[in-house]
Amino acid sequence: MTSQRIPTPTDPDARVLYLTREGCHLCDDALPVVRAEADRVGSTVEVRDIDEDEALREDWDYDVPVVIVDGAVHTKYRVDAELLRAALAKRPWWRRLTGRA
Repeated sequence: MTSQRIPTPTDPDARVLYLTREGCHLCDDALPVVRAEADRVGSTVEVRDIDEDEALREDWDYDVPVVIVDGAVHTKYRVDAELLRAALAKRPWWRRLTGRA
C-alpha cells in the first residue's frame, strides 16, 4: 500500500472531512459525535463514502471512520469528543484571517 493521501473537502466551509462507508458500525457510532462537536463551533462536516471513490477506497479501505480536521488526520476508528473539541478549538491562521469557523 502506498502512503495515504489526505483528501480536501469540496465544501470550503467544512473544517471536518469524515470518511465512512455503508455498513460500518464504528462509522455509525462516531458520526453523531463528530456532527455535534462541529455544530458546537459552528463548522460544517463533509461526509464522504470511500466506496464511491476508488482512490479513497485504496487509501483508507481498512481505516474507516477517519476524521480529518483542517487537512490533517485527527483520528481513525473511534472518536473522543473531548479531543475533537480541542482540535476544533484551534483555528488555522487563514481561518482567523477570513473569519471562517
